[in-house]
Amino acid sequence: MKKTSLLVSTVLFLFTGLANAHGPVRAKMTATITVDAPAAKVWDLIKNYDDMSWHPGIKSVKGDGTNNKGAIRVLTLANGTITEELKAYDAAKFSYKYKITDMSSTGTIKHAGQDEPLPVLPVGNYAAELSVNDKGGKAEIEWVATYYRAYVNNNPPAELNEEAADKAVTNVLKSGLEAIAKKVGSGSAAVEIDIKR
Repeated sequence: MKKTSLLVSTVLFLFTGLANAHGPVRAKMTATITVDAPAAKVWDLIKNYDDMSWHPGIKSVKGDGTNNKGAIRVLTLANGTITEELKAYDAAKFSYKYKITDMSSTGTIKHAGQDEPLPVLPVGNYAAELSVNDKGGKAEIEWVATYYRAYVNNNPPAELNEEAADKAVTNVLKSGLEAIAKKVGSGSAAVEIDIKR
């Protein structure tokens, strides 16, 4: 009886330890905005994969000029570069999907005795979809991003934790959608953000 009790206690202790010592958890952020413009007009602004001149955070984009699956674009930001690959493109459905494949770092920080690089965007395994839907003559723009925090081990530094990742992704999506709304003449429509883990 004592052995069974000890075994159960040990298993519970190990399970509790594992539950508390988890690594990064995948986040899914959905940002939406409804603008008073036809969906086709909005799509016309954002449809070219290697043109992100509509986004205020992007200084320039280099690409091959196509919307073909596998197309690569390199975004230059104020503090570095991000390389992305086009995973799917559907002109009829006004949508495309892409994934970050590489990014530069803005420096390093010392954490747990190691030098940790600070990526331009403090995320890992980032993928996203940008789409436009007709809602009774108005356009609903949806930008969905899935990602992990940049630090893969337990006890991340503040610069590379979930909060830092969420803040950075929120800024990218929100500022991008607000800029689209202004460019299509819809003023300052509200962006709704939803995060799930």
